[in-house]
Amino acid sequence: MSLLSSGRYNQGLGEIPTTAKVARERENNDGTDDDRPLKTRRTSCDITNLSDDCLSHIFKRLNARDDRISFGLTCHQWLHIQNTNHESLVYRIHKKDANVSPEENFPRVLSKLLSRFQHLKTLFLIGDDIPEKTDSVASKPPFFESKVQHLYLDYCYKNSDINFLKSSHITNEGLEALAKCCSSLEIVNLSCCSSITDSGISFLLQNCRKLASLSIDYCSKITGTGFLECPKTLTHVEAGGCELKPEGIKAIISGGGLEYPSLSAPFELAKAGEGSINTEAVATISKGYPLLKELNLTNCNEVELEGWGVIGQNCKNLERLTVYGCRKLCDHGLQALCNGCNKLFRLNIDDNNSCSHSVLELFQRRKPNVIFLKRNF
Repeated sequence: MSLLSSGRYNQGLGEIPTTAKVARERENNDGTDDDRPLKTRRTSCDITNLSDDCLSHIFKRLNARDDRISFGLTCHQWLHIQNTNHESLVYRIHKKDANVSPEENFPRVLSKLLSRFQHLKTLFLIGDDIPEKTDSVASKPPFFESKVQHLYLDYCYKNSDINFLKSSHITNEGLEALAKCCSSLEIVNLSCCSSITDSGISFLLQNCRKLASLSIDYCSKITGTGFLECPKTLTHVEAGGCELKPEGIKAIISGGGLEYPSLSAPFELAKAGEGSINTEAVATISKGYPLLKELNLTNCNEVELEGWGVIGQNCKNLERLTVYGCRKLCDHGLQALCNGCNKLFRLNIDDNNSCSHSVLELFQRRKPNVIFLKRNF
């Protein structure tokens, strides 16, 4: 063995590897047949090994609708990620696609949807093939304990959280079934549910204690008594066109949270002298719950001077008032509102009343911060 001038030992087997060369060989040799550098191979990852958190982050970054829909077609894991990240779903029911009767198909479809998408908060069911009888919709698991807060059953163009409009045949039993399994509901629209009575409303309010908004427009069989002991979370009630009784009005304000009552009467009913809130009803609301912030009395032709005076005297926190079509609103009534409602900043009014232009101008001068939104015919 000889010591070369280069400082390397030579045993006749060639040059002795340097430290850098050994390191490069180790980097490229990990016992596999892959010729790529080990450093490059270490940065590669099988996509099926991605964690659920990582996949959820990827799914949420997908903006294209087709990409989000096809995401779950990759594998079972990705389908699970897709399902758990759906909070809003639109399901369109087409009559031409139904192989069975609507009464048989609808509960089955709804059950499958809620079983698959267990984190839904908003569900839209749209179409003209939703069955007339919805009593059996919630009769089977896993519809029970649904987390749905906004449920849309739209027959028409109007969007709301539970829509049973003019074509609806839902009964108290159907409403009770929905209330049992959707106890997290916060907004419910029962407009035009002519079969619903105070019994159904009572069951809904006792089972959905988070309910914040309820619309019962055109529900002619509801008198209001079903609102007794309603939850304090109920701040918004729309009861246009209902035949509310005095004890029903008292029941509506019994929860103590009412801030935005809409008691407007549809024009057709008001013209016929039906479904209109009168002076007594307005007085009951104003005296019973003076913390009102908004009041809609559109087409309430039966509210006379005494009613406007009570509003001005008691509703000191009133911010928005709508009096479209209130034909008995007169100069003295407008003055009472001007004198009492100190926090009022918006007044929706039209020319269909008994107020003179001079009093309207005086109101505007005394309350320059109030926004007048006029509706002209």
